Amino acid sequence: MAASDKEYKLREDFKKKAFEELREDDKLRTQALAQFREWIEKHPKIKRCRMDTNFLLRFLRTKKFSVPDAVELLKNYLTTRKLFPQFFDGLSLDDPVIKHLLTSGCIELLPEPDKQGRVLLTYSREGVDVTKHTSTDLIRTMNLAYELALLDERAQIYGMAHVINWKDFSVANAKIWTIPQMKNFARCMHKTFPLRHALIFNINFTKYGVIIWKIVASFFSEKLRKRVQIVDDWKTIYDEVGTSALPKEYGGSVPRSEISKKIVELAEKHRDEILALNDFEIEISDEDVNFGNTHDADLDAAIVGSFREIVLD
Repeated sequence: MAASDKEYKLREDFKKKAFEELREDDKLRTQALAQFREWIEKHPKIKRCRMDTNFLLRFLRTKKFSVPDAVELLKNYLTTRKLFPQFFDGLSLDDPVIKHLLTSGCIELLPEPDKQGRVLLTYSREGVDVTKHTSTDLIRTMNLAYELALLDERAQIYGMAHVINWKDFSVANAKIWTIPQMKNFARCMHKTFPLRHALIFNINFTKYGVIIWKIVASFFSEKLRKRVQIVDDWKTIYDEVGTSALPKEYGGSVPRSEISKKIVELAEKHRDEILALNDFEIEISDEDVNFGNTHDADLDAAIVGSFREIVLD
């Protein structure tokens, strides 16, 4: 057992939830970590990666302590980072575009949990300049937000709630998303990050937002699709997540300036740790390049059909 395991202590207020949701207790956690490390050390493709307790628990908790499933998720995570460096390299506020998008309301990691105890993220077109910003910029910003969220054991244990506000999402916003970008992004998010998605709210859909969402969601598992809700008003969201954690712009109580300040503080505090996530080595093959769906041909046809609905005039 590593010294870090002996010293590890789960927050008292998280213990009950961790056991109810994940079957996690001291014994299971210790055994699973030991087995996880052994599997990683013997893995034919994983040559080097982080092995500390806090990092490995992200994968074990996402897979409810199934070690084989956690190993596969870790492999996908490392493979994706190597295949798509443009999405993962230099994820810090040193990138002025990321800093702008993280603090303008486009992608917000809220400083307080929702009323169910989950980490809450919101997304909108706020701050996006379609003449300057690309889909790669948005993916990079979302990836940094997810990495920051995963630093919090709350996200690993209680899960994450998402609120996507499509208000004023226009054809210009849709056009910065190419079919390959949407396909790769959806696959990466679903099969790569050690995230426990509790629910995903969509509100204020526009015609073009519906089309983009249909394409992205087509790559989700049936389990994840069942956690997606499309609502017509904010009351349903308030009933589920509350209002205390939401920005004032969404009927909540937190000023956006305060949210931005907290995000900046968190990102700066953990800058070096997140940049160091690229310190790994994994062998990849042609098979790894297309990891995931076996029904991509059918989905590609559906994607093309949906994308044709966008009027580019």
